[in-house]
Amino acid sequence: MIKKLVFSLLTVSALTLAGCGTTDEATKADVKTSGHDNTTTAVKSKSEAAQIETLSTQFPTEPPKNVVATSVSVTELLDILGIMPAGIPSSTHKLPDNFASVPRIGSAVEPGIEKIASLNPDLVIGSESIKSSIDKKISQINLKGAYLPTDSYADLKVSLEVLGAGLDKKKEATSYLAQVQKKQDKIVSSIPDKVAPKVMILFGNGSSFMLMNDTTYVGSLVKIVKAKNIVTETMKTDEAFVPLNMEDVTAANPDAILLVSHGDADVALKQFKADVKKNGAWEKLNAFKNNKVQALDYDTFGYSSLAKATIGLEELKDILYK
Repeated sequence: MIKKLVFSLLTVSALTLAGCGTTDEATKADVKTSGHDNTTTAVKSKSEAAQIETLSTQFPTEPPKNVVATSVSVTELLDILGIMPAGIPSSTHKLPDNFASVPRIGSAVEPGIEKIASLNPDLVIGSESIKSSIDKKISQINLKGAYLPTDSYADLKVSLEVLGAGLDKKKEATSYLAQVQKKQDKIVSSIPDKVAPKVMILFGNGSSFMLMNDTTYVGSLVKIVKAKNIVTETMKTDEAFVPLNMEDVTAANPDAILLVSHGDADVALKQFKADVKKNGAWEKLNAFKNNKVQALDYDTFGYSSLAKATIGLEELKDILYK
């Protein structure tokens, strides 16, 4: 019973972070972008172009002048484009300095409907992963919403392009994406010519953990730096979050273990290592033998952030290939 309760609480935490654009949740978008994450070209695939076209239909012909963001990731994208929103979510994450005086509307998962209504927005923009929840709320006050994918790095790039077109900031979006791509290409080209390491990405706290797939933000960054995620490569599942199974991990034998904790990362890492010591087989994993077990900086990896993506790529490259 206790284990079930812990797992349920951890799942709720994962879905809460999804509202900030941290990762995928149970309600995935029907169309996922293939993007250009593991290439060095900015040429869009047909599926990505189709996705952008579909998402763009949510925006009115006349660019809205007064928008509210219900997602931290979307809030950052608006800042990148130089858009001043009427309202943004409350968050423990550091929000753009430019928005210090912008009214808060409540959490990303449970925004205050009355507060949003008082701001009289032309459009409410949120994360696609929790569309049903937000749309149900704003429909009660006759407001329209636009929902953008924010689960992965590729999602964020698509969403910036959609926002650029929908908010009359196409030039700014194109320029920023070109800069990001240039930085990404430089990082990828500097990766040593070594065998790609097998990586296990953990999400959780000291009580319970789940594994993260390539469709999550951190997972998508790990893929770009040419590492292999054991959830995808060995366990052969496409679920964004997978319950931690000691036997599966032992069989996969990851070369590196990365921890993303929504609490105290050091405490969570110590707890994880303590649990590992109870299982003799785990200490034989390559990750432990090579001292490649590390907690990631939550400010950089704790939520989907296009502004911090290349910083994350650089850090992952250093961790996995040093």
